[in-house]
Amino acid sequence: MSLLSILRRSVWRLALFFCIGLFVSSIFIGQAETQNQNKQNKKDCIEIPKGGDAIERNRRIAVLVQADSLIQKGDFAEAAKLQQTVKKPFPSGMGALIAPTRDSESLDGGANVYWRDGQDGLKQGLESKSLINLGKLSENYPEFIPGHIKFAEASLRWNQPEKAIATLDRAYGLYPDRLDILEPLLPLLTSKKLFVEASVASRQFGLNYPEHPDSAKYKKLADEYLNQFLNDFRTDALVTGVISIFNGSRERKVLELILKGESDFGKESAEEIKQSASLVTEPKLVDYINTIGQKLAKSAGRDDFNYEFNIVQDKALNAFALPGGKIFINTGTIADVESEAELAGILSHEIAHAVFSHSYLKITTETKTNLLKGISFFKTFLDITKPELSFGRSLEQQADVLGTRILAAAGYSADGLYRVFDRWSGYDKNRSTGWLDTHPASSERVRYLQAIIANRNYNRYSLEKIEALAAARGELLCAVDKTELDPKPPSIKKPEENKLIPGDVPLKALLTKEDVTISINGAKVISSGNYVLNLEITNNSKDDFAFVPAFAKVANAEGKRVSTAFTSKADKLLLVTPNETVKANFAIYQQPWRPNASQDLILEIKEVTKGTRVFRIPF
Repeated sequence: MSLLSILRRSVWRLALFFCIGLFVSSIFIGQAETQNQNKQNKKDCIEIPKGGDAIERNRRIAVLVQADSLIQKGDFAEAAKLQQTVKKPFPSGMGALIAPTRDSESLDGGANVYWRDGQDGLKQGLESKSLINLGKLSENYPEFIPGHIKFAEASLRWNQPEKAIATLDRAYGLYPDRLDILEPLLPLLTSKKLFVEASVASRQFGLNYPEHPDSAKYKKLADEYLNQFLNDFRTDALVTGVISIFNGSRERKVLELILKGESDFGKESAEEIKQSASLVTEPKLVDYINTIGQKLAKSAGRDDFNYEFNIVQDKALNAFALPGGKIFINTGTIADVESEAELAGILSHEIAHAVFSHSYLKITTETKTNLLKGISFFKTFLDITKPELSFGRSLEQQADVLGTRILAAAGYSADGLYRVFDRWSGYDKNRSTGWLDTHPASSERVRYLQAIIANRNYNRYSLEKIEALAAARGELLCAVDKTELDPKPPSIKKPEENKLIPGDVPLKALLTKEDVTISINGAKVISSGNYVLNLEITNNSKDDFAFVPAFAKVANAEGKRVSTAFTSKADKLLLVTPNETVKANFAIYQQPWRPNASQDLILEIKEVTKGTRVFRIPF
């Protein structure tokens, strides 16, 4: 088929995708008819959510107001104690992550065998021996950085660059501060012309570690990779064909708009939204949201954007970012948040998507892909736009990491975004939660946000600024019972710190490998300080999963084994059949339970069935 024929078949599809007003109003904002009707109302109000826990919610808010007052007076310690009475504690071990190392002598017996045999395979030129052993090492012992690098080298040697890229990308996701992973990853990405991925990876380091001496270098590299991608897009034969043949068409106009850059693209997209959506114009609330947003944007690391923060009159819990820093947030979201810290958490996350150029790069890459493939744009249209431009797990994690850093840097409680996800994930499915459709709040996502805060030692007991939020939305609140909004502060009993109390304690950690999940769901502390882990092994695969309980072990951060005792249905073999969940207990001796802290231990379970997987779970 000729190039001209492909172009003519594809152009009508482009019109569907590039009708920006339609794509945003139908997906991001909601039903236009409802919004147009809202414009006719005399005055829409923000309705504070009600429910069975309304009294408890507002008592919690009252306590946080008291804590804010203490912080303003400089009494940070007492404020933290006060907040601890109403904020759910993170389960012990939630932020645990095995510390990275380059020391091969720190490897245990199994890892040493993989490392030795993998290197021998490289020396002997044996493909299977090298790839199998180094692959197992990379998968099961991710903290050993040389394992990833050697496996990538072996993959390249035997012409498997995709495997090399996937390995280093996974390692970089676990340890995004490691330049010894990023540096070999970038040339691999650019060699395959994956300039989008190279740009995002570079910017991830540059923005998340602004104090690092190489931060500016990697931000500059990110810009260079982005420009290279756009240059390739600009000179692509199919794109230039559309522009040259269909002179004066909307298709040409939109393609040219993409080529002007994300700021211009975002500006025009935002203008289309403003024409079709019902926007809040009440100066007090508009200025309030803009002030918070501009404050957060200053810490984001992209000064080339003209940031805008707009409020959409819509009860759905939603917010989104367009290219170039154009942020929109619904009144339903503003009503639901309990503090300015939570509101800032949502805005920070959306700002992070913008500064990483996630939506712009997604739109551009999908456009080029579908032009080349001639795929029906009507189908791809929904795929691209409905789930926040189809942001994958890694992009959402990038926005979580940077968004939480921006939030903490601005002086807010660093758990603002986490608390929103934690609360919204429990809402009834019948409730309109557009943001959760585009930002899934799975239990894994909630745990990941907890880990970000714990691993980076961000302060989750800082300013909440509840009274400022209440004052800003004041006149737009629907009429509610004043006693519900202004409860009397409850009497506060300060928690005893680090006191060992026998009984059940929260503890969460898990690892999933190929549809098999081993999780730690709490523990029970006994009077001696020893404790028993509650384990669950869930097999969602098609094959049996088994391990020998006697071979399961726990080691501390130095690699020294801790005395343990495993109890289960089987003495010699614990078998979990497909679609079965088995519960067991694992007693820990020698190292007493540490209240309000990570236990700094690693549980290791080795599979004896055909998968031969190794589960190493820090807690």
